[in-house]
Amino acid sequence: MANLYVLIVFLALPAFSIALECYVCEAQNSNKDKCVKTTIQCRQEEDTCRTQIKWQQPLFWQPRSERYHYISKTCDTSTHCQQETVGLGVRCMKDWYRDWTCVECCQGDRCNYYTTLGAGTTQISLILLVSMIVVQFFIRHR
Repeated sequence: MANLYVLIVFLALPAFSIALECYVCEAQNSNKDKCVKTTIQCRQEEDTCRTQIKWQQPLFWQPRSERYHYISKTCDTSTHCQQETVGLGVRCMKDWYRDWTCVECCQGDRCNYYTTLGAGTTQISLILLVSMIVVQFFIRHR
C-alpha cells in the first residue's frame, strides 16, 4: 500500500512542474522592484505571460498634465492575449502626446521580465537585413 502512495505522488509530480511561471504586478510606474521580483505560478489553462503598458495622464489632477507609464503583468491564455493585442489595434500607437495602451504576449517561464514591445520593428529590421544581403550578393556576382 505504501508503494502505491509513492507511485501516485511520483506520477503527479510532472503535473505540478509543467505550470507556467510569470512575473506579476499591477499598474506600476516602472519595470523595477515589484514587476521583476514577484512571480506567480499560472493556472493550468493559462499558457501565456501578458504584459500591458499604458502611457496616460495620471488618475489624479496635476497642473502640467504630465503622462506616465503604467505596467501590469499577469498570466493569460494565448487566445485571449492575442485577441486583446488585436483589439487594441490603433490604441497602441505609442505617440508621446496622446494616451495609448499596448499588450505583449509571450510563452515560456518568466518570459515577461522585459517590457520591450518591439517585435514588429525586429521583423522589419530582419527583412531589411535579408534584402540588403541579397542585393549585395547580386552586385558582387554580376
